Amino acid sequence: MDALFGYFTAHPTVFTLLTIFIVIVILYFILCKFIKLAVVLLIVILLAGGASLIKDPASMPGKIKQNAQAFITGSEQIWHKVSGIWKDVSDIADQVKKAPEEIKSSLKTAQEKTEKSSDPGDRKKSSPEKHPAVK
Repeated sequence: MDALFGYFTAHPTVFTLLTIFIVIVILYFILCKFIKLAVVLLIVILLAGGASLIKDPASMPGKIKQNAQAFITGSEQIWHKVSGIWKDVSDIADQVKKAPEEIKSSLKTAQEKTEKSSDPGDRKKSSPEKHPAVK
């Protein structure tokens, strides 16, 4: 054991490399599933990028410019739709605020019409009608 400590004190780079290797092995066993997932995702991304490069071998700045323009156009369309929805919602909110006043005024006019149309002198005593089978 003393010989091993003596060797590591004489060669500190070997000790550092051994420590780094042990840490990497421990992290590998702890994060094994994450590493496998990262490798699989990296392979999928590289395959998709390679397929798109083979499919359309245009210059990369042109592709980036085209994708940015498509993103800007799509975001503008989404903004117009959202702003239209906001306008519609505010119109509906205004109508809801006005609705109680309109209902109150229509009830008031209806009450006035019923009071004008029903004079006390014109009232007749109505007798209930009999069912035709009873007659």
